[in-house]
Amino acid sequence: MNERKEYEECQSFQECVDELVRRTMKRIEEEMPDEGSFSDIFELFCNPDDGTSDVVGKYGLHVFKMRSDIVPDPKERFVQACAYIPSGEYKATLMAGSGTKAEILALMKDQSYANKLNYTFGELLDMLQDF
Repeated sequence: MNERKEYEECQSFQECVDELVRRTMKRIEEEMPDEGSFSDIFELFCNPDDGTSDVVGKYGLHVFKMRSDIVPDPKERFVQACAYIPSGEYKATLMAGSGTKAEILALMKDQSYANKLNYTFGELLDMLQDF
């Protein structure tokens, strides 16, 4: 089954968020080393809400390591929640987690993380509506 099809099968916004977290966790497990640099991980889904799709086209998570001159700890990783306007030319972001690979995975495994992320996406929507 292709990835886009799976998101289209989500029955609610929360289900899309749950799927986003699941996919991000899978990629962290497979692509992120315990320490050192790695390629940024981006996971996005199209906004399924017709009432707000003119403000936010896509929501997602961005997992990255900051440059070592900013955060020298080779094990520290960061997660940002992102919302992109429909053209993709502008985005709003909020931090949605940080820590080691194990700490981030533990955070994401807790169902309350996906629930809080849903709220965070609402805050990002508000930010873009005010833009």
